[in-house]
Amino acid sequence: MSRRIAVLGMLLFALLGMPRTSNAGILELIWEMSGPQMVGLGYGCLYSLKPVKQDHCRIGSTFFSPAMQKKNVNRGPYLALGASIFGSTGRDSATQGYDWGEIWMLALEPGLAVRSYECGPNSEVQVHHGVGISYDLMFGRDIRRFDKFAITVTPIDVVLKRVAVGIKLRMYPNGFTDDEFKPGPTISQNRPFEATLGFTFSVILDRP
Repeated sequence: MSRRIAVLGMLLFALLGMPRTSNAGILELIWEMSGPQMVGLGYGCLYSLKPVKQDHCRIGSTFFSPAMQKKNVNRGPYLALGASIFGSTGRDSATQGYDWGEIWMLALEPGLAVRSYECGPNSEVQVHHGVGISYDLMFGRDIRRFDKFAITVTPIDVVLKRVAVGIKLRMYPNGFTDDEFKPGPTISQNRPFEATLGFTFSVILDRP
């Protein structure tokens, strides 16, 4: 497991070292799962797969772009690379109590995104959609580290000048159960499918 943490750490370090244009954001809130509610901060970069060069990065929500000049419109597809760190909010689940920061999740999230709409003289308003995967490493006080795999879908992410808001779904083929968030060994079992709903909010600092 320590090797997995090291790999995720190196990938995050490499991601932080790549940006050409950076943005800043605030948070993503995973509203509810079969475990703790979680809030997190992320960093991500979006790279155009077309010849027009429109690389950019964002802190906060892990993908989608700031405004770009109208003359360089590129609807995608874009390669999205992002990483986030989440902590439990202290909100209890239906079956178990949690403290603030008791449970943590490190998520690495590659994916693809497209732009469906933009308007304004400098593309101040933009609408994006995305799909990808998420490799999540769960750890915390008194629990054994474990990992999860999810398919991610961003139905909509809207940029309004220097602010972006969106919705993100994480679909886990092997969902969460209470025993994973308790001290001691976890139960070896096939866990049911689970989907979580997340809300993203970012503040853009820099624009190309």
